[in-house]
Amino acid sequence: MKIKDNVSLIIGISIPILMIVLVAASIYLPAIFSPQPQFNFLYVTNDDYYKGRQYVIENGKLVKREVKYPERYTPGIARLLVHNVVANASKEISFEEIQQLSLDPNSKSPDGWEVVYGNRDDSIFSPFSSGRRDYNSMYLRGHNTSKKLNLQIPTDSRYYYRHRARFLGWIR
Repeated sequence: MKIKDNVSLIIGISIPILMIVLVAASIYLPAIFSPQPQFNFLYVTNDDYYKGRQYVIENGKLVKREVKYPERYTPGIARLLVHNVVANASKEISFEEIQQLSLDPNSKSPDGWEVVYGNRDDSIFSPFSSGRRDYNSMYLRGHNTSKKLNLQIPTDSRYYYRHRARFLGWIR
C-alpha cells in the first residue's frame, strides 16, 4: 500500500484525531499553565435567605448584624468557614478568631481568582440534560480555568436557600 495512493484516507482519518487533540489541549492547557490561587477565603452557611444577611464585611472586618425574624420562623445557625484554596478544604472558625483577620470583600482576589456558583447546563447538549441549576456547587474561577470547591454545605432539603454557602471575603 503506497502512501501516495491513500493521501485522502490519511487526511480523512487525521483531521478528527487532530480536532480531538486540539479540543483536549484547549481544555487542559490553561489549567496547567495558570498560576495557583494564593488567597484563602471566608464563607458562611445557614445565613438565612429569608430576611437580610447576618454577616457582612465593613472596613476589612466581619460584622454581625442583628436580624429580626417573625415569631413562627426558625432561622438556621450560621456557620463561618475558612476555605484553604491550596488544599481545597474548609474548616469552621469562630467569630472571635475572624476578628484577628483582615478581609477583602471584593469578588475578585488580589491574584485574579473569584468564587462563583454552579451554573445551568447551557451546552449544546442541553436538550438532552436535566437543565437544572446546581446552586450548591461553587467554583474558583480565574486565569481561563475553574476548579470545583469542596465546601462544607449542609444538605437539609427542607429549605432550598438556607444551606447555600455565601462568599464573604478574601483573607489578606
